[in-house]
Amino acid sequence: MTGRRRDWAARHRPAPPHPTMRILKLAAMLTLWALSFILNEVALGTLQPVTVVAGRWSVTAALALLLLARRGQVGAFNMALRRDWRAFFLLSLFGVTLLYGLQIAGQARTSAMNTGLLANTVPIFTALLAAAFMRQRLRAAGWVGILLALVGAWIISAGGLRWQMHWETALGDGLVLLSSLAGALYFIWGSRLLAGYAPLVVTAAAATLGVLTLALPALLLGQESVWTWPAVAAVLALGIGPGLLANLWWWETVEWLGATRAAIYIYLIPLLTMLLAVLLLDEPIGPAQLAGAALLLAGVWLAERKE
Repeated sequence: MTGRRRDWAARHRPAPPHPTMRILKLAAMLTLWALSFILNEVALGTLQPVTVVAGRWSVTAALALLLLARRGQVGAFNMALRRDWRAFFLLSLFGVTLLYGLQIAGQARTSAMNTGLLANTVPIFTALLAAAFMRQRLRAAGWVGILLALVGAWIISAGGLRWQMHWETALGDGLVLLSSLAGALYFIWGSRLLAGYAPLVVTAAAATLGVLTLALPALLLGQESVWTWPAVAAVLALGIGPGLLANLWWWETVEWLGATRAAIYIYLIPLLTMLLAVLLLDEPIGPAQLAGAALLLAGVWLAERKE
């Protein structure tokens, strides 16, 4: 990033939030992403996966552009796209088209316990990519914490160290794993763009360009979708919460902690999903989930403490 671009970015970047507000935004972001799994299940009841992804990101893109207009930053957004449209296109490809497209398609083709394990490999991929391309290396204790948290997340999602290996779920498993790799690429690539652009610009660009790449697949593959009122509500909620707010606060967290440290907190999402399922769906919690939660929290504490 050139000095000229850094100066330009500084003029369009809001003042950093108060430390307490940063923590609250991190907690809200994780909660919204945890809620997205429940909302996905509602939307997938009558909609095709590609319709859900295209619909939620259309809502996110529209709201992000409205927020840019309200802040008087549309000109800054247009200039960012003219200067770095290739970089933003790659960001949208990783973080919208591939991450959410592959994840929701895989979720529909495999078991919940397999998804719970494979979707939580994002911090591992992020740490590996950060070490390779950004020289952000974890200490040995950090890796131990990440792996411990992964085991805890697996236990929470599967109710134990269980894995369903069937040919019928192999495609779904592969899609979910690729979506985790895409998510890590999204985090790393986006953190590089944050050196020159504000989080809202990065979020708006990823959402807008992502919708453009999803429009044709949604038209071709989503013809069997049926828009019911619960599906509409779920898609709107996905676009507003997990889409706009969570992604905006995620980039603010990356600015604060860095990509590797921020990704460690992704492991809290299965724990929050479990708590939301108890509160909203009246699902029970067994000893295995409690043990998994303890391992997860210990792993996050260890990884973050050493970093």
